[in-house]
Amino acid sequence: KLLIAFIDKYEENKEKKEARKVMAKNMLFATLDTTVRKIHLPDKREFLLSDTVGFISKLPHNLVEAFHSTLEEVKFANLLLEVVDYSDEHYMDHMEVTRQTLKELGADDIAKANGREDVPAELPHIGKDCIYMAAGQNIGLEELVQLISNHIYQDYVECTMLIPYTEGALVSYFNENATVKETEYEAEGTKI
Repeated sequence: KLLIAFIDKYEENKEKKEARKVMAKNMLFATLDTTVRKIHLPDKREFLLSDTVGFISKLPHNLVEAFHSTLEEVKFANLLLEVVDYSDEHYMDHMEVTRQTLKELGADDIAKANGREDVPAELPHIGKDCIYMAAGQNIGLEELVQLISNHIYQDYVECTMLIPYTEGALVSYFNENATVKETEYEAEGTKI
């Protein structure tokens, strides 16, 4: 739940609203619940961020099914974000557990961040598919959200349309379902 807590902090800083409380403890089995947040971007786009339980190696057999049913939803994700604490001397082992669990779930072909062994001295540092940050000190949160946004919206197309006034329902549709950056009213119709 640490990622949700950090993203809530980002949302709190961006919108000056009280952060929603999410359990964020370094404690085994603190919760099996998945937490979902709608993240509002500065350009009015949004995405859902779902934070599942952590990946744990050598899980007791009676809890394997509970974790697998909780993690089952990762197969439907557009992007998997792996949060790794590089200060933990066993971080590579943790990443391997994550890779193996995703493979078992059939989710190993979804785009995800890949870790490296060398951590840059200056933070935040953004790689092709990873970011090194200090979320506890609010270093790199905006960059993380931008990296997620860039990936999620990479197939979006920016265009200009002139919609005749007789097709006003289209303007309403785009205002509700797209990111309309600018609207102008011309003699021939609405330009968005």
